[in-house]
Amino acid sequence: MEFLANLWNSFAGLFTVTPGWMTFGGWVAAGLTICLFSFLYKDNPFFKVAEHLYLGVGMGWLFQVYLFQTWKPKVYAPLMEGQFSVLIPTLLGLSLVTQFFPRISWISRYGFTFIMGYGSGLVIPMEISTNFLRQIGGSISPFIGATGPWDLFNGALVAFGFICVLFYFFFSVEHKGAVKKASNIGIYFLMLYFGAAFGNTVMGRFSLLYGRFDDLYKYSDASYFYATHVVLGLLVAYFVLDKLVLSKKNGGQEPAH
Repeated sequence: MEFLANLWNSFAGLFTVTPGWMTFGGWVAAGLTICLFSFLYKDNPFFKVAEHLYLGVGMGWLFQVYLFQTWKPKVYAPLMEGQFSVLIPTLLGLSLVTQFFPRISWISRYGFTFIMGYGSGLVIPMEISTNFLRQIGGSISPFIGATGPWDLFNGALVAFGFICVLFYFFFSVEHKGAVKKASNIGIYFLMLYFGAAFGNTVMGRFSLLYGRFDDLYKYSDASYFYATHVVLGLLVAYFVLDKLVLSKKNGGQEPAH
């Protein structure tokens, strides 16, 4: 009862005392987080509101980034200084917008052609340098700087796995005999890599989840007027009332999904 009394006093104080921006931000963060998590129960209007706000704010943030970090310094400022050569890439970029208009959508081909050609010229040398030459160098370097038998074993294992994986993707020769055995070993090395990559991705997502739980715990403090508790309680009350109303409309039977 004492906890409920303190909760009521804090909630009433929310309307009598002007909270700071930090308190207001805590309520917004806690509310949107809980509304997004509410989808774990079922689809609901609160989740849709939070989802649309998230997408809208994200698009607004990207718009201002492009406006103040791309258009203003790289287009507007050079034009004000008389550098009219920037009109060429600007027009090529604007040509991509014409794909939304069927009658003049053919203009967007020039912009796409330039992007594909310029992008290929940048990406292909970089991919060869990072994913091919550095991979070969990384397979050889353990043998050059080895200081003991364990380093030699690690280097040999990495090189052996690298070669077996290459055999797995070598389709010019039929996979039989020694080639088949090497490609089969390469499958195990690929599975080890995919498993490690998936585990790293899962741990990264869990770190984001822990961050949201930590914020919800912080916003449940009295300094934030128990924002987490209040929002969660209101959302649970909504789901209970919604369940009762639907059950009453269906004559006490569960609604069909």
